[in-house]
Amino acid sequence: MRKVMLLLAMAMMGFSQLSAQESAVDDHGIFNHLSVGVGVGLTGISIEAAAPITPYVTVRGGVNIFPQIKVKTDLDLDGEIPASYNGPRSFEVEGKSSLTTGHLLFDVYPFKTSAFHVTAGAYLGSDKIITLKNTKDGVLMDINRLNASLPDGQKIGLDLGDYLLTPDERGNVDATLKVAAFRPYLGVGFGRAVPAKHRFAFNFDMGVQFWGTPEVYLRDHKLTKADTNSDTGEVLKYLSKATVYPVLNFRIVGRIL
Repeated sequence: MRKVMLLLAMAMMGFSQLSAQESAVDDHGIFNHLSVGVGVGLTGISIEAAAPITPYVTVRGGVNIFPQIKVKTDLDLDGEIPASYNGPRSFEVEGKSSLTTGHLLFDVYPFKTSAFHVTAGAYLGSDKIITLKNTKDGVLMDINRLNASLPDGQKIGLDLGDYLLTPDERGNVDATLKVAAFRPYLGVGFGRAVPAKHRFAFNFDMGVQFWGTPEVYLRDHKLTKADTNSDTGEVLKYLSKATVYPVLNFRIVGRIL
């Protein structure tokens, strides 16, 4: 008899906890709660605020601070290089990133008590994600003199993926890799941005930003593909071809209202 009573008591306690959780979730109405969160992931360090729209939908907005990354690599000289040229065939360049963004996202939960969610929304940032310059000032002046002696339409320059970068009148390369400033996002995740039962919670999400086909600009002039084929500058060459950016973020959130 005691065992039966104990089992009944445990069942009642479990039902009471489930009811409390469902009640907390049901209480998530239009902007009647607010949480803040901090996280880290492939978009940098994120700071965001979130509020429920219904028990099934939560809106999140925030900023993703991505530290500037500098990458040095060698780019090959490419084009129809005359046999008389005996100068260097590769040059050191430095690329700098600019990936800090803001975001507005909507988490959609299939059930009131679900932690799993599908997320849709967008990231917004600078359209210039990489700037590229040679590390030694004026190092490409010989290339300018050589190009001046070549027939019209024939140039040599630095190979970046499918693009040919020619130096300016000072012997420098100044190129920019651009993507869309407005980047739609689609992903999935686990955890609620506005905790229902506890004050603090942990969650994560993963997906992709659609940032379009990257375009290379040389001194604000959009380049067309030149079918260069060297094996140098692999990181920059990959970025010049990628049309999506992967997202994986981990966050700690706390409900303040």
